[in-house]
Amino acid sequence: MSTRSADTVTPTAGAPPGVKRPGLARSGLSVRRWVLIAAPVLAGLFAIVGAAADPAVGEDGRALFEAYAANPDPLQWKSVGLHYSYAFWLLPPILLAGHVRGRGVWLANIGALLGWLGLTTIPGFLPVDFYDSALTQVAGAETTQRVSELIETTMWGLPAIVVPGSVGFMLALPVAAAAAWRAGLVRWWAPLAVVAGFLAFGMSNVTWWGCAIMTVFYAVFAAEVARGTARPAPA
Repeated sequence: MSTRSADTVTPTAGAPPGVKRPGLARSGLSVRRWVLIAAPVLAGLFAIVGAAADPAVGEDGRALFEAYAANPDPLQWKSVGLHYSYAFWLLPPILLAGHVRGRGVWLANIGALLGWLGLTTIPGFLPVDFYDSALTQVAGAETTQRVSELIETTMWGLPAIVVPGSVGFMLALPVAAAAAWRAGLVRWWAPLAVVAGFLAFGMSNVTWWGCAIMTVFYAVFAAEVARGTARPAPA
């Protein structure tokens, strides 16, 4: 008597609990893979939106608070754009870890942990911009600056959150890309593209053109991930 493997069973609607539905599983894995591929590009596109709307590029302290207070609508586009940019930016290290086998697996684990540190921290800082804008409108830039300085100088919890999150933000994607290269999923230029994209982002002072360059480099990385994950991972 012959039997059919689970992979050849056609799922049926209303199947009872416990019955394997491989078609549904394959579609779920496909969606996960395409989210992984799209995330770096979406990170770049949202960064362009945020950077282009930023009313206080290159400003700090009182000048930044005054610009935020005078431009609450552009500020919201800036903060929302960068919030989702950072969220998509830090998602690939977590999703990519499941594709790494053999060489690079521990590096991928480190990348996923760094991604978790960044993802649970950095996107959440953007709503502070709304607070700074509102407080400046109500009480003036001097008050906002004094509050900011008080938090920074007297509350140890801030660096306890910011420092690990910032390390995760900076290192998660390069480490994950290096792990994917070690595992043979991507070619050598994929990690370099990630580093080049991050440098364009940071050295441009988060301006729209720097974010546009970053998007191009991250798209190169995404294309390599698409190529590498289209076939079974090396053992």
